[in-house]
Amino acid sequence: MAQKTRNKIASGKKTCSNCNKEKAYNQFYTATNPQASSGGGVVNICKICVKKESIDSDGSLNVEKFKKMLSLMDKPYVEKCINSAIAESKTAFEEGKGRKDVIGNYFRIVGSLPQYQNVSFLQSLQMQDGGILASVTSALNNPKEKEEIYVRQVDDFTVTEDLLNLFGEGYTKTEYRLMNSKYDKLKINYTIQTNLHQEALATYVRFKVKEELATAAGNVSDAEKWNKAAQEAADKAKLTPKQLTQADLQGGINSFSEIFRAVEQAVDVVPILPRFKYRPNDAIDFIIWCYINYARDLQGLPQCKYEDVYKFYDKKKQEYISQYGDPYGIFDDDPSEDLRLNIKKFITLPSDYDEDGDEE
Repeated sequence: MAQKTRNKIASGKKTCSNCNKEKAYNQFYTATNPQASSGGGVVNICKICVKKESIDSDGSLNVEKFKKMLSLMDKPYVEKCINSAIAESKTAFEEGKGRKDVIGNYFRIVGSLPQYQNVSFLQSLQMQDGGILASVTSALNNPKEKEEIYVRQVDDFTVTEDLLNLFGEGYTKTEYRLMNSKYDKLKINYTIQTNLHQEALATYVRFKVKEELATAAGNVSDAEKWNKAAQEAADKAKLTPKQLTQADLQGGINSFSEIFRAVEQAVDVVPILPRFKYRPNDAIDFIIWCYINYARDLQGLPQCKYEDVYKFYDKKKQEYISQYGDPYGIFDDDPSEDLRLNIKKFITLPSDYDEDGDEE
């Protein structure tokens, strides 16, 4: 087997994205994927931080934490190589010889395998059957065809303190981005009344994102496990329609406020809402006139004339404009003025009309 040429690390310095300290390039691991390096051909997290974040207080490797660090460095994750590195480190401690650095052992073992050269973290998750990439298998079966794995790259996404408080610590940037996106989408139709509702939704989102990532990686057993956890969380949070009871709906979509909110949140609803043409009885002075005469009738007083109402309306309108002005054009093209003749015709009784309802 051909010997792998060891990448030579350039001289220079860069800042660790974890501890924010400037260190020499040789204090960083070599980048497997050139696109994951911001300079010098090395990853963006220093060796000390990688070990600090991956080794437990008893000196043992925390595989899940190390996996997250591999994700941040975009270096391949190979479970069998981790097991070999742990075993090799254990032997070194017991016999007093050999390399005790389990992380260093892992990178050396992975680096010695040609099928993992230039393999990203997400690509390594697709590895099946003795370390053969699914895309490579496809290419071998059909040399003209090589399938690619598509992953959305969002460089400007930031893991905020609010996200850490909502979903907890210990996830990758990609996981936080996916959880945040799913949470924002689901909370629109899920009423969060208390902190318990918020926690229930966040729990479901955590499990659901884990399921989707496991499915994308082709890990059926993990996908089934996370799917079951997500379904149980959904049932407890009453996220499924079949779980909703009449008590859950009280104060929900049955109320006018919830209906209005649902309409406002819907897309492309406002432009298609019905629009009514202005009618004579929409004029404010006509409505006032009807109310005045209703009140006068209750008191046994004679009906007032329509002209008296709109003259009083015009007087008060002029007083308002004189005092406050009309900078927003509220009274411009007042339709009530143009409709007065039509309204007068509408309310004018025929000359032969009897007040008792009988014609003469």
